[in-house]
Amino acid sequence: MQSLQSLYQELNAAFFDGILPPCRIRWSRQLTRTAGNIDVKNCSIKLSVPLLRDAFHSDTLFAPEHTVCGVPCASPEAALREILKHEMIHLWLHVQGLPSGHTPAFRDKARAIGQPRTRHNIALPTPRNGWIYSCACCRNEFPRRRRYGRAVACSACCKRFNGGQYDARFKLRGRRV
Repeated sequence: MQSLQSLYQELNAAFFDGILPPCRIRWSRQLTRTAGNIDVKNCSIKLSVPLLRDAFHSDTLFAPEHTVCGVPCASPEAALREILKHEMIHLWLHVQGLPSGHTPAFRDKARAIGQPRTRHNIALPTPRNGWIYSCACCRNEFPRRRRYGRAVACSACCKRFNGGQYDARFKLRGRRV
């Protein structure tokens, strides 16, 4: 596998005209909900071991495939490439003097480099501790490290059945893990 620094340099040249500054990139076992994270001010990127390496290991005959930023990825290398590109867009915006969040400019650049979505679709590992919330209507589960401090409803069900407004019928029920 290609080193993280050489992959960064390759992607910088291919998609960002080589204008991005050198960046420290490292693997992290602590990132379990997000596949990557960037600190644009300190030029530091963390990549999730659980989501970009462990999620692709399988005891089945066929390796799992995930959609990362709207791009089908059948290997950890492909997923890593897409997540690194995603994090580099944040840095590119910062270098341009623009807000570095998931803004319209971010989405435009993502589409321009072949990423139609801003989120990964890698199944999150079940937390060892914390809370799991579930919707009684659609049965979706939402793992959390901390307990919600207020009533929260299933976003998908509220959008589908109540125009996106909070509806107590879809209030999430939590249980401690």
